[in-house]
Amino acid sequence: MLQIAASVRTVLFDKTGTLSRGRPLVEASLPLADGLEELRLLQLAASLEQHTRHPLAWALLQGAEGKGLKLLQCNESCTVAGAGVSGELEGMEHTCRLGRLEWLEQQGVRPQTAAVEWQALQAKGGATVLALAHGTQLLGLLAVRDALRPDALAALKCLKERGYGLGVLSGDREGPVRQLASDLNLEFQQLAWGLSPAQKLAKLEMAQKPVAMVGDGLNDAPALAAANLGIAVGTGTQIAQDSADLVVLGDRLMAVPQALELAKRCMAKVRQNLAWAFGYNLLVLPLAAGFLLPRFGLLLTPPLAALLMALSSLTVVANALMLKLP
Repeated sequence: MLQIAASVRTVLFDKTGTLSRGRPLVEASLPLADGLEELRLLQLAASLEQHTRHPLAWALLQGAEGKGLKLLQCNESCTVAGAGVSGELEGMEHTCRLGRLEWLEQQGVRPQTAAVEWQALQAKGGATVLALAHGTQLLGLLAVRDALRPDALAALKCLKERGYGLGVLSGDREGPVRQLASDLNLEFQQLAWGLSPAQKLAKLEMAQKPVAMVGDGLNDAPALAAANLGIAVGTGTQIAQDSADLVVLGDRLMAVPQALELAKRCMAKVRQNLAWAFGYNLLVLPLAAGFLLPRFGLLLTPPLAALLMALSSLTVVANALMLKLP
């Protein structure tokens, strides 16, 4: 793993929970069903998400808790990776679904023109839009926005300066991803949005190898496992950490370039120590074997040979300990 980390040429990032804090907040909502109020829309959406650990679920649950809304019982909860969540809510006749509007359309939901226009407007501003449906009826939309990690810009700038290729593989919509790219000074060709876990794998195969994938959630687990080097953020899900080769502790994204730089320095020390060991033995072994005794009268006594061997080991250890220096 150390050798792979030292040879990485491309670093790809997930967006939500990785480049962003993963602690989004509900900014706006649009009820579409007759008689449905915004608080009821938020209550239904939060009740569906109560058994999931996605950052967007956290935003809905926090919003409902802040307004004092009681969650409804949710049965047969099922998460579809990269799409949304479905379940049977207390008091609701049909299955409820919450997720991407495109996913709901695949389930037979027909969105009104107003819903499509409202989603486009919110997405243009960088928000993620979640759609809630009851059976095939679209109940409403909720806009959620996530803030960047404080050190995201510095981390990507550091990687770029060191010559790494960068990219973003996100399941989010185009608007939020473009807004993130603008904040992080990324180019259009470095972005990919609306990706399912399988599509992330396909994008991963197209990247310049060796490639590292940085993620935090359930949707990132296949990509983390398939990348040459999977890096999980310490604040992410357990399955992401289990699928990754490397876990950076805490919530600092600067740990990613630091880990890659440390791997390069470690491999440099390995090569230095290997060269020293070969060179040292190449010079001293003939002397210890007595090859120089007949002509030059040189021969290592056992005590002196033991001392030189100990000094060689100390030299290698001291060189390795220099990794701790800045």
